[in-house]
Amino acid sequence: MNIHIRKIVSVILTLLFCVAVIIGVGVMLSVRNVNVEYVYHSSRGDQAFERAKEELQSLKGYNLALIGDEDVSSRVDGALLVVQSCEKVFPCTLNVVIRERQERYAAANPAGGYDMYDSEGGYMGTRAENINPSDSSPNILVSADDGGFPSVIAACNAFEQCFGSVRNMVGAVVLNYDKITDTRSMTLSLYRGLDIVIFDYDDRIGEKVAAAAECFSDLTESQKMRGSINVVAGGGARPDISSVYNPLI
Repeated sequence: MNIHIRKIVSVILTLLFCVAVIIGVGVMLSVRNVNVEYVYHSSRGDQAFERAKEELQSLKGYNLALIGDEDVSSRVDGALLVVQSCEKVFPCTLNVVIRERQERYAAANPAGGYDMYDSEGGYMGTRAENINPSDSSPNILVSADDGGFPSVIAACNAFEQCFGSVRNMVGAVVLNYDKITDTRSMTLSLYRGLDIVIFDYDDRIGEKVAAAAECFSDLTESQKMRGSINVVAGGGARPDISSVYNPLI
């Protein structure tokens, strides 16, 4: 009888020990620090960031190991802000970087007005005019189907790297398809008056934009105001990319 009692007591003590360990780990992993960093381009998202920063403090006391992406993103206004990164630093710290969504593109809406998109192609709403409220200047006007939008973003990102700016230089981007020759091209129309026409834009777009930038740098100021730079890749397994200035409008 005493043996059975000792076994029962032993099991109870073991269970109590396990519960104590679980509670101890839970307390140890309880969030005590929530550090929030803000990456911004304008003052549009300032109030939304302050609200998000306050909301994120409510995660204090949560088990750090159990916090998921949704727990963080649901506390951030997705209309103006996006969670760029979320890092757990054990045992008790959560580091969050919030970035202001950078409005960059506009596309004509068939029902009227313009659909606005951020620098990553995320929809940001529809407005009557193509005006970016952060600086009262137009967004890049895009004419492309949904399947072509990623190519436009890739080209504009490469353009920004090569030229230093994209919205200040590019007014519109148009994707074209020639049924006769079965060729696809992308035309970036610059405010200066020059067009950059990239053929087969889904292939090596970064290299082609870089080639266009090199050609652009060799032009005179007068040439930059008219004509086009045509960028193509030749034949072969790894064709060379060439960019040629065409003065004809």
